[in-house]
Amino acid sequence: MAEFSFNCPFCNIELSIDESGIGQEIECPGCKEVLIIPVPGAGGTAEAEEESVPSIPQGTFPEAKIIKNASMSLNIAAKTVKKLRVKSFRHHEHVKDGKDIFDDAVSSFLAQHPEDDIISITGIQYTHNLKQKDAEGKETTTPVTEYGVLVEYKA
Repeated sequence: MAEFSFNCPFCNIELSIDESGIGQEIECPGCKEVLIIPVPGAGGTAEAEEESVPSIPQGTFPEAKIIKNASMSLNIAAKTVKKLRVKSFRHHEHVKDGKDIFDDAVSSFLAQHPEDDIISITGIQYTHNLKQKDAEGKETTTPVTEYGVLVEYKA
């Protein structure tokens, strides 16, 4: 009977065995892993052939061009990283000369940013002190509860 040798895939020790052991399980003496004895000339030879003989492309190919400013795309990619931002709209800040422009201000802001960049729009309620003059001309402050909007977005 012919004898052949192979390497253990776990510890790479070289093992020799005769043909009667093909396909049987044995314990590797080096690492104690259970191995199935490979068929001589099979298993791993296809991989070895692929690695040893690289395929060479055939045909005509366009002329190679040197890329200038290759790092330019990296700079552009770095600039496109958007940070998380927050914008608050408080109703009392958008009332001018008795005219309520709160909705227009929020709509204008949202129109300036793509929908994908808007993370959330949350209604808020807050209290601020409204300064007024009474009949005697004294300045008084009155707490007033108002509403607003908090917009989280990427920019």
